[in-house]
Amino acid sequence: MRIDPGWLPILERAGFDPAQVRDDVCMNIAAGAWILAWAGAGGHGGQPRQREAPPPARPLPGALSTCVTRAAAQYHIPELLFRAILLTEGGAVGRISRNPNGSYDMGPAQVNSTHLAELAHFGITRDELINDGCLNLHVGAWILARELDGHTPAEPGEFWRRVGNYNSRTPNLNQAYQRKVWRNASIAAQSQSHGPS
Repeated sequence: MRIDPGWLPILERAGFDPAQVRDDVCMNIAAGAWILAWAGAGGHGGQPRQREAPPPARPLPGALSTCVTRAAAQYHIPELLFRAILLTEGGAVGRISRNPNGSYDMGPAQVNSTHLAELAHFGITRDELINDGCLNLHVGAWILARELDGHTPAEPGEFWRRVGNYNSRTPNLNQAYQRKVWRNASIAAQSQSHGPS
């Protein structure tokens, strides 16, 4: 995981060896999990000051942003993590994305069609998942909470594997997804610290 050098002094004060964070993959992942937990707990705006601005991110409309906050709180998941997943998914209300395996993803949280049968037991329809952004976000948060199953960044390897499960359990796809979410966590933290525009 690429950790912004601006984090190194903060990590050092927290007991991490900066050289190990740079050179040891396991220590790098542990430091990344610590940053995610710290930023999710409200730290200093979730990100140290950066010399360069992060890549631009398209913020969710105000009403959907409020739904993200509420869904994260309801399902006890780190809001920063959920926002990073949403940036990674790149979904939108009304959007359907086809997958090579024949399934498709729907709405802002890109909820996979494999969940439709289970969601039907709760009275949630395909049309609602596609067109009701807030419902879609709550379903996405529910799916993520089930994947995390109470695991926290305190156990970084297992935590990140479970984050990757939101997209795929296939190891190489899971790991690629983890990296994308990690990159988007810094963008989501920057967006949160600047507030809605």
